[in-house]
Amino acid sequence: MSGLLLARHDALPAYAPGARANDGAIRLNTNESPYPPSPGVVRAARDAARGVNLYNDPDCAALHAALARENGVTPDCVLAANGSDEALYLAFLAYADEAHPICLPDVTYGYYALFAALHHIPIRRVPLREDFTVDLAAMARERGMIVLANPNAPTGLAVSPQEIDALCASDPGRIVLIDEAYVDFGAATCAGLIARRENLLVVRTFSKSRSMAGARLGYALACPARIAELARIHNAAGLYSVSAMAQAMGIAACQEDDYYRANCARIAASREYAAREMEGLGFLMTRSLGNFLFVRHPRLPGDALREGLARRGVLVRGIDAPRARDYCRISVGTRRQMETMIAAARDCLRAAEEQRGEDAHAQR
Repeated sequence: MSGLLLARHDALPAYAPGARANDGAIRLNTNESPYPPSPGVVRAARDAARGVNLYNDPDCAALHAALARENGVTPDCVLAANGSDEALYLAFLAYADEAHPICLPDVTYGYYALFAALHHIPIRRVPLREDFTVDLAAMARERGMIVLANPNAPTGLAVSPQEIDALCASDPGRIVLIDEAYVDFGAATCAGLIARRENLLVVRTFSKSRSMAGARLGYALACPARIAELARIHNAAGLYSVSAMAQAMGIAACQEDDYYRANCARIAASREYAAREMEGLGFLMTRSLGNFLFVRHPRLPGDALREGLARRGVLVRGIDAPRARDYCRISVGTRRQMETMIAAARDCLRAAEEQRGEDAHAQR
């Protein structure tokens, strides 16, 4: 039997996750941490698993308290979610619909558009500047909830909390959603602004800097009134969505923050090393503050680089946005992984140069 899907979903786009490495390839296409979770997080997951015959706490009270302490807010300013994607989804349900659009940069995280398509939310896209920086003034002139990854993905560029503060102040009647999935790798959080900006919503994740991508844990920070609104939506859409193990792991991660800060520093150092080496090979890139690089080479199209690296055992991410198709996003792994990637990129460039020479000789 076919044809039972509602017609309104016929044009729903698919989100293509990064290819999985089943053959020993180095996976630099999904922005995961190359480092395992801390020992306390592993113990917390094991201990919590013993009680999964019972329902988890739908209010996430202990986790909210831990996150509140970490972010310098009160627990009623926190809402835990099944990954930051669920927190984002709740915000879309709460503050956008057919009559209330969202405003996005034209090059950003692809899932925003998928959420909007699912609920027929109009999107107002604001082009990034030529250097891929966000044009906040242009976004402020548009209507609807502003959704901004900061640092932006895939460019890695960030705007300051002061600029976000001014954006919130420019129209207190609309939500400004700041997705801080990558903030721990070099940018500044806007969490300190929520006490003064009731229209600010900050979304964070444990997937990147906390090495818990597979646990699915994220959270939102906002004033108590906004959190209460999101909680109403969450209670209707997925009351028990944050598992007992994820809650326990999140609490443990907050208690072992030094471990994760050290990992972030190691990743930032590997990022800067890889950037220097790739610039030496002629690559052009933004100054990323995320756990990834956004690169292109004048003599090698993005697809050719991605495919060439894959043949050499290194997976990286291509970019779908038309103006960025010559770029690749390369997650930052360990120093050794980045050395392997750079060697593979050098080999790709050498092979491309040899092919151009052969083609030129054949045309004589």
